[in-house]
Amino acid sequence: MNPHRPGTLITAAVASLLVAACGTSSNSDRGGRGSQITLQIWDFSAEQVNFHKDVGAQFTKEHPNIKIEWRSITQADYMKTLPLAFQSNQAPDMFYWNATGLSELLDQKWIAPLNPNGTVPADFAKRWPDGSFLDGINTQDGKTYGFPFSENLYWGSGYMFLNKQVFQQAGLDINNPPKTWTDLRNACAQITSKTEAECIAAPTKGEDMQRLWYGLISSVSTDEFFDYKTGKFNLTDPEQVKTFGFMQELKKAGYLAPGTNDKNFSRQQFAAGQAGIYFDGTWMLSVFNSQGFGSDKYVVAPRVDPDGGPTGAGGRQHDGNKYWVSSQTKNPDAMWTFIQWMTDPNGYFVKQYYKNAFGTLAYVDNQKTVTDPVLKQIMQIGAKPGYRVQLPEPLLKCPDLAKSKAYVKALGKTPDGEWEAMSEALVSGQPLASVGAAIVKQRQTALEEELKKEAAGGLKVSMDCYTFPDWEHTKDYTPDMYKN
Repeated sequence: MNPHRPGTLITAAVASLLVAACGTSSNSDRGGRGSQITLQIWDFSAEQVNFHKDVGAQFTKEHPNIKIEWRSITQADYMKTLPLAFQSNQAPDMFYWNATGLSELLDQKWIAPLNPNGTVPADFAKRWPDGSFLDGINTQDGKTYGFPFSENLYWGSGYMFLNKQVFQQAGLDINNPPKTWTDLRNACAQITSKTEAECIAAPTKGEDMQRLWYGLISSVSTDEFFDYKTGKFNLTDPEQVKTFGFMQELKKAGYLAPGTNDKNFSRQQFAAGQAGIYFDGTWMLSVFNSQGFGSDKYVVAPRVDPDGGPTGAGGRQHDGNKYWVSSQTKNPDAMWTFIQWMTDPNGYFVKQYYKNAFGTLAYVDNQKTVTDPVLKQIMQIGAKPGYRVQLPEPLLKCPDLAKSKAYVKALGKTPDGEWEAMSEALVSGQPLASVGAAIVKQRQTALEEELKKEAAGGLKVSMDCYTFPDWEHTKDYTPDMYKN
C-alpha cells in the first residue's frame, strides 16, 4: 500500500462498487433491441431489499415489457458511487437523493422531468395535498421534476426509543419515560448504576451525530443550522450552545456510550440490550425489524424537553422529494409508467409499504391507512401540537429564489462543517461557540455576498427573503403570514 496515494485507493474502491451496482445489463435490457426494458432504481434502504424485489416482480407481472432492477447500496458508499455513476454515464434510471435540492440537481444535470412531456396531469398532482408542488422545490420553468415521497408531520427525526429489558433491569417504569433533561440525567444514573448497559447509544461519528442532536435541539429552537426568524446561520447561537453543552454534560458523566461510533453500531448496541436509550426517526421501526428486534422489545417516546419546557420544535419542510428520474435514462416513458404505478394511493406499492410498516407517505391518508401499533404511536407523538411546526419557506416570500444559487453555495462551503465542529467540541470539551464560529461566519458571508451579486444581476433577492421576524419557533408559519 502506497501511503502517498490514498486518492487512488479510494477511487479504485468506489469504481469496484460502481461495477457491482451497475451489473452487466446489455443494451437490449436498457431498451435497445430486446422486447423487455430494464429500469434500474438505486437507493440505500437495505431493510427494504426484499420489499423492492417483491414490488419489481408485481410491476413486471402487470407490465410484462418492463423489468425493475432495484439496488440498495450502503449509504456511505452510495454517496460516492452515485456521483461517479453520473460522471461515467452509468447512472440508474431513477435514484434516491435528499442531500441537495432541485437547484443543485439541475445544475449538475442529474435529473429529468417525471413525465417526458414535462408537466404532470392534474389527476396525478391531486394525489398530494394542495401546495405540494412548488416552483424551486420540485418544479422549474413549468416542468415537474420531483414528487413528495415522505410526508413531513410524522416522518422525521426526534423520537426516543427505550429498551424494555434495560429499563426493567434498572428498575425504571417504561411507561413513564424521561420527559425533561433532568429526567434523562436521572434515568441515565439509574441505568449505569444498576445495569451493565450504557445509558444512551449515541452515534457521534460525523453527520450521524444528528440522531442525538435532533432529539435535544428540536425542543429548544430549530433543528436546522439556519434560523429563519433572524436570517442567520445559528450553530453558535445561545440556544444551540446550551443544548450542545448538555450533550457535553452527558458525555462527561459517562451517559453516552464511549467511542466515536456510527449509527449502525449504535443501533445494534441498542437492539442487543447494551444501551437503554436511542434517539432517531420514524424509519427505525423497519430498521429494527430487519435486525430481528421486534416492537415488543422497545417503546417509542417523545424527545425530552429542557426543564423549563419546550421553546422550539422540529421543522416541517418541503423536503419529501426523494426519488428523481435520471437525466441519463434511456426509457423515460417506462419510468413515468412506473412512477404513476408507485404513487397510486390504492396500489400495490402503497399497500405493501404499509404492510411492512416502512413509514408514512405523502400521497396517502395515513390516518386511515396505518395499522401498525408502533407506527400509530409515532403518529400520535408527531401530531401533538408544537411537536413539529411548518417552517417559513423563503421561496414563497421571494419567488426569484428559485433562480438563486446563494443558499446552495453557502451550504457548499465545508459541507459537513457543523458536524465537524460539534465532533471536535465533543471530543475536546471546548465550547461550541468558539469551535463553530468559523463555519458560521463562512456560511453567512457566502450567503450575503452571493445574494448581493444576484440582486445586482437583476434577481429580486436579498437577506430579507430569509428573515421572518414574526415567526415563533413553536408555531406553524402559515400561508397568510406571507401577506403581512
